[in-house]
Amino acid sequence: METSALYDKMEEENINYVNANLIFTRGAIAHYHDLTAIVVDDNQVKSQVSENTVLIEELGHYMAGAYYRTNSEYELIEKMEHKADKKAWINFFPYEKIKELMENGLTTVTQIAEYFDVEPSYMARCLNYYYNQSDGFTKDHLSI
Repeated sequence: METSALYDKMEEENINYVNANLIFTRGAIAHYHDLTAIVVDDNQVKSQVSENTVLIEELGHYMAGAYYRTNSEYELIEKMEHKADKKAWINFFPYEKIKELMENGLTTVTQIAEYFDVEPSYMARCLNYYYNQSDGFTKDHLSI
């Protein structure tokens, strides 16, 4: 995915970009009333692949409405993170496209991550989710 397309999506949705020093994360989304901003610590995001991954993760929160406070209970944080990931994966890495790539010979996490220009660790979580939802990629389509 082109980084510029992610910034275009942010502009289209009226999401601001803020660079700030963050301690426990390299990216976050802030939402207050009608103002939304993706906050990224540029000191921790050293490559386009890292930037894409962070932006997709945070856009997932926006698209899913999966917000929480930093002092929220662990269970709520986990629930909102999973909800955001699912929304991001469905929108940016559609199951049908993943299945097509696999049928065309891209069979490793690294190959698929490189295709989408994101970090392999993030793509691995996506593939694991799709694998479980599709009975081992046997289904043609998912109804999630």
